[in-house]
Amino acid sequence: MVSLCCLCSPICNLIGTVILTYSLWGIYFRPYAVRPFVDGAALATFDLFPVVHRAGNAATALRYDLRLNMSFFSDHRIYNIRFEHLTAGLYYNGTKIGPSDDTLPSFKLRTRRHRTVYPVLQGRARNVSEVVAEAFAREREQGQFNIDVRVKTTLTYRWWPETSTYYYEYHCWLQFAPPSGNGTPALTGGVKCGGAKWWMVA
Repeated sequence: MVSLCCLCSPICNLIGTVILTYSLWGIYFRPYAVRPFVDGAALATFDLFPVVHRAGNAATALRYDLRLNMSFFSDHRIYNIRFEHLTAGLYYNGTKIGPSDDTLPSFKLRTRRHRTVYPVLQGRARNVSEVVAEAFAREREQGQFNIDVRVKTTLTYRWWPETSTYYYEYHCWLQFAPPSGNGTPALTGGVKCGGAKWWMVA
């Protein structure tokens, strides 16, 4: 019994040290708090209009034009973070608007550095549901549209000898007054994106 305890003790100590080291590494070294920040956004167009399909069926479409200045900042002093597969998409009332996201260039964010990207989300979403149309009418009457820009990316952290890649998804909730329609866009900014969900890829 004594010899078994003596044998297990170094192993237990080693396992405890490894767990503690990994926990501290995850808490202090991995920059989970990196999030996009919307410095400024301009909503030039956001309106409903009727359309008629070739078959003669009437429907409602949503025309939109949203441009953003979006920045990322790394407060980390060790990691360089690689952003890849970076996209931004427009959602309204929980529904994705538009056929595709805006794909943005990949980049490396060095320690204590900023990087700014400029998503452009514009187009027409056809066959807008009645639920979306009702939310649009209600918020236009209230004088405020609530738009969700979802940013999706993979982040690769390198810390020798480790390389870990994570998938991140952020929600950037933006509030706009209805655009005037005379060419002057509705503006907002100073919004930190939140609600990040993530999981390890590799």
